[in-house]
Amino acid sequence: MSYKKILDKLKVTYSIVTTVNLDSYVEMSYDDMQQQLIELLARLHKDTYGSKERLVFTTTTDSYIQDHNVGLVLQNLQLALNHVDISNFFVIIVTNSENWQEQQNQLKNLSNDPVPVEFIYVPELDHQKRILEKLPTSKKDEYRYGSLNPIKIDLKDITEKEQFLLTGSKRFCIYPWIHLHAYPTGDVYPCCHAEMREGPAGNARQHTLEQINNSRKMRNLRTDMLIEQKNKWCTRCYEQEEAGFFSGRQSANKHHGHHISRIKQTQPDGTVDNFSMTYWDIRFSNLCNLRCRSCGHIFSSKWYNDQAKLAGDDWKKENTVLIYAGAHETDMWEQLESHIDDVEQIYFAGGEPLLMIEHYNILEELERRGRFDVRLIYNTNFTEVKLKDRLVFDYWRKFDSVAVGASLDAMGRRASLIRKGTIWSDVEQNRKEMMEICPNVDFYVSPTLSIMNAWHITDFHRNWVERGFIRAQDLNVNILQDPDYYRIDIAPKEYKEKLQERWEEHLEWLKPQDELQRATQGFESAIRFMNSTDNTHLIDKFWKKSYQLDDIRSEDIRRLLPELEALR
Repeated sequence: MSYKKILDKLKVTYSIVTTVNLDSYVEMSYDDMQQQLIELLARLHKDTYGSKERLVFTTTTDSYIQDHNVGLVLQNLQLALNHVDISNFFVIIVTNSENWQEQQNQLKNLSNDPVPVEFIYVPELDHQKRILEKLPTSKKDEYRYGSLNPIKIDLKDITEKEQFLLTGSKRFCIYPWIHLHAYPTGDVYPCCHAEMREGPAGNARQHTLEQINNSRKMRNLRTDMLIEQKNKWCTRCYEQEEAGFFSGRQSANKHHGHHISRIKQTQPDGTVDNFSMTYWDIRFSNLCNLRCRSCGHIFSSKWYNDQAKLAGDDWKKENTVLIYAGAHETDMWEQLESHIDDVEQIYFAGGEPLLMIEHYNILEELERRGRFDVRLIYNTNFTEVKLKDRLVFDYWRKFDSVAVGASLDAMGRRASLIRKGTIWSDVEQNRKEMMEICPNVDFYVSPTLSIMNAWHITDFHRNWVERGFIRAQDLNVNILQDPDYYRIDIAPKEYKEKLQERWEEHLEWLKPQDELQRATQGFESAIRFMNSTDNTHLIDKFWKKSYQLDDIRSEDIRRLLPELEALR
């Protein structure tokens, strides 16, 4: 029976929503194909299909990685169905591939749905196989912002299930198999993005990281991820992805997905016996020289006096200026030292990492062992770049890969208001010196986008581009989600419209210069994030908290940020 006769017969039996010829996707790159199929299915998505409605896909050719029996187009179709959440029950694939039954079984393994996609075999023509040695894209092998593909492995070298977990899953993250994150309070979470209100996995002042790695909550997290179950720890990444941001979960799978084989060691209850941290993000202490408005004592020792005035004498008696993550001051470094031969990437944040002795001790130990291959990533306020006689630029220029994200939210007096203690001339001088000593280090501005800097962030961005401090693409929008009263979505409708107009005008200037698309995606996602929720009920709380700090610090937020009058 021919394709035409099959399609005619299907039209008699079913109400056909659409018929799509998948052959047109064969020549596309893997990630472009994935994105276009997701966009197609998103347009076809319904909350409820009729019992006789069907989506029909025809295929006579496909691209196959060597030794794989399921084609890339069919694989991406199943991943797109998972992503958009269309039940396999309403999908029919008409194919001339003799291996259709094996393909059906393998797609079922990739699926979130226990019901497999229906296949109809049509032996009309020989199935055309396009055999590839690797994925059909050069983009796969380079760093491309927003691409989901892992950068250190070829997807052809892992199983379809592992491919799905890394590129198609909406829940899986590699972090619980390679990483733990400790705050200065000692509380340990699966990563720095985890929702703190859900409570920690354990506390490093009471247990070792190895013990916490198999705590009940960590075991449950792993089992949830492997069955595509939501976990409340991960809500921030879910929210970011819904707004179009490239989330921490997706970044983890991209940069650390080459450890995907570790999931095979996972026992049914989520236990993993091999504790080897290849990615470090330990906040050794709260040592910091700034008092950022959106921060607090947990992450800044400078916040101690302000916190005491806000919380009262009882709080002051029970807390100290400096706090450490481990059982004692050097505990965290002593635990990490046994992992130093395994570590591949270290994320330094704070407090302020460039003021911490532990940071320089790690760099010196890596230097002693010749581990210049370790990738260093920073989140720093960039106000201090030297500790005693140790200039951080002298270390950075020795390492193969260093990325420095400067937490700069605004410039001039606004910078000092939002991040109290900032001396803007020092920041600019540090950038000039860095460009001279280690010009090849990847430097970008990573502003925390809040209601406080939403209006002027575009001015700051353009100013630094025009002065040659950064390229247009070197801005990574970090959307503020907590404290909730500083979020951009607290703005009333009229102010949101003005912000959107301002950002869209900025995007017209930005897009032609933004090869990486990182800054572009950041502003576009911020618009979606801002408009997706109405949190205007938090405006009163915003003013209450702002006035409290104004009083303590002898400042006037309304004078320095007059645009916020729109919130009154």
